[in-house]
Amino acid sequence: MTPRVNLQYSISYALSPKFVKSSSSGRHLSVSVSQTTQKNFSKKKMDTMHGFLVPTYTLHDFDDGEECKVVRMIFQMSGVPYEFKHVHRDDYILEDYPFYALPALDMNERKYGSVLSICRHLAWRYNLSGKTAYEDAQVDDIAEKVFEVRMKIKNWIDHIEHAADHACDEDCTEGTAARLLTDTLFPCLERVLKAAPSSWLVGHTMTWVDLLVACLVNPIIYHRPKLLQDFPLLYLHNEKVAHHDDLVGFLYHVRTRKFQDKK
Repeated sequence: MTPRVNLQYSISYALSPKFVKSSSSGRHLSVSVSQTTQKNFSKKKMDTMHGFLVPTYTLHDFDDGEECKVVRMIFQMSGVPYEFKHVHRDDYILEDYPFYALPALDMNERKYGSVLSICRHLAWRYNLSGKTAYEDAQVDDIAEKVFEVRMKIKNWIDHIEHAADHACDEDCTEGTAARLLTDTLFPCLERVLKAAPSSWLVGHTMTWVDLLVACLVNPIIYHRPKLLQDFPLLYLHNEKVAHHDDLVGFLYHVRTRKFQDKK
């Protein structure tokens, strides 16, 4: 009879100096592994300690941190510590950052740019990617489209949010932004959610694209809720993300809303 083996792993990003040692290459994290074997009613227990190198992260963005919110949400969901470095709009050198853009992420003293690239990398590390190659391709497909629309209506989002230092232009008109959302993006996302096997956009668990979509949709629900009246699944998806226990304070509270079935 094959002996039964029980393995228990205890991994924590606790800030206790006893288990975390910092160096220029990252944090060395000690992980406790307990093994108990049971054979003929006798038990043998072994405790070992293993060391892992955990990257050190510094996230760079402007003071409001709005563009990097999805990155901060990934860190929060994963329980990973990081430093946020505030960049002042009137006192920074754009050439210091990859592709002359913010936000940027320092990982072990190397800078990475592009919100989507940062999200993909962190999601791969912390289990917020798709569970298969096909699911990961779906995540990327949705993310590219959502981010493209986000960039097109960014100034309108700042307008309805009354963002500091916002300057209105032709992009701030209600009609242009609303049509892009209600005629194109929202119907696509509603169809994706209707076809999905769960209430998440891809697969059976949350992925980083759920967070990306929530960051776009949430302020629209808060300031322009009527734009979501024909997209109940998208509304409920945002409610689920906004009320997630690990994401308290990141998004506006979404009020419970009943939708009537269309005949």
